Amino acid sequence: MKKIIFIILVVFFISLIFLSKSNPQKNISKNSSLTFQENKKIKILFGGDLMMDRRVKKSVKENFEGNYLKLFEKYLNYFNNFDYVVLNLEGPVSNRGTKIGSKYSFRMEPEIIEALKNANLKVFNLANNHIFDYGKEAFDDTLKILKENEFFFFGVGQDEISAYAPLILEKYGNKIGILGFSQFLEHLKAKNSPGIAFLEEEIFERKIKEAKRIVDILIVVFHWGNEYEIEPTENQKYFAHKAIDLGADLVVGHHPHVVQKIEKYKEKLIFYSLGNFTFDQDFSEQTTKGGLVELEIEDKRIKEIYFRWLYLNEKFQIEKISDKLMISEIEGNVYKLRIAKNPQEWEKGLMFVKKPLDYDGMIFIFPEKQIRYFWNKNTFVDLKLYWLDDKEIIGKDFLPSIEKTKIILVVSSKKPVNGVIEIIK
Repeated sequence: MKKIIFIILVVFFISLIFLSKSNPQKNISKNSSLTFQENKKIKILFGGDLMMDRRVKKSVKENFEGNYLKLFEKYLNYFNNFDYVVLNLEGPVSNRGTKIGSKYSFRMEPEIIEALKNANLKVFNLANNHIFDYGKEAFDDTLKILKENEFFFFGVGQDEISAYAPLILEKYGNKIGILGFSQFLEHLKAKNSPGIAFLEEEIFERKIKEAKRIVDILIVVFHWGNEYEIEPTENQKYFAHKAIDLGADLVVGHHPHVVQKIEKYKEKLIFYSLGNFTFDQDFSEQTTKGGLVELEIEDKRIKEIYFRWLYLNEKFQIEKISDKLMISEIEGNVYKLRIAKNPQEWEKGLMFVKKPLDYDGMIFIFPEKQIRYFWNKNTFVDLKLYWLDDKEIIGKDFLPSIEKTKIILVVSSKKPVNGVIEIIK
């Protein structure tokens, strides 16, 4: 009997050893450098101006018991889904300093840091016209507080070299560089003393070339333009194009407090202004919404870029973030397109939609190629249709609204297609 038990135990332990060897992943510690990574994509989110002073602070005290995290609570899961969230920090974080800026000066209390950390808002451009609103003392505090809390920042420094140095983010073998420049506060330009990366053409050219040599992807961020103007200035266009000519892979801007146009230049995208992320400018519809740019990076290149709208409520809290919109250039125009995600949305399309809208049209991606038919039943807007063979446009049609035709009109592709774009006229 003892012999039988001994044999059973031996067989049992041999089996355990065999199973362990046949599944090597079981033997890898969670902290091991050999831990398997299923997803090699890096996800980065860019937003606009973040300011948590003035009436934003007052709202937090009155409506949220002093809890700044409440400003972002409806979308914490969304923000924490990104590897990095990059914003413009519109002013210093400090309890010290003397106001040296205009009457529109900001200074955010250090209590905001915990909220920003919990919302994963931890990468900041500081090259702007408010970072020195309370002098060098508050400026130094800001850099110290951000460093102590393991936040990232760019666009400022203790001298010219550090102020104009790119922030380099490295992950999964990808090296991403971010440079920040301000069109404002030339008198506070970093030289042999602390200051900002002021947008001076000669330095601008040199720093982009230097950064491009040491990173895989280069993103240039500008604080520029005219406040509350929807169209970018010629100066903005000049430096955006030049940045791309010199090697930038993406250009992102802020300061106008409204979302400005999107441009495609040499196959690279320019977001001239993303408007407000968190601000107390509730005097217009345009200043209570902002833009978000989502990047997916893989294999040392930008694979996907999407746009979303962000909406603030009367408490300056992020109330809503739109579905992601695809950016598409067609016949020289850049459009923001809703994505039809399932057969129900394929069937409904833009039926019952009326202007104004925060998107320009819709894109349908089908699993197989075939002749496609679109009609104007319950369609109250005129539509321009583009038939796609994969991503290539192979034909176009016009589909007037049902209010114009009075009867249902059907258009079809001339060849089998697996994609369609509808542009609202």
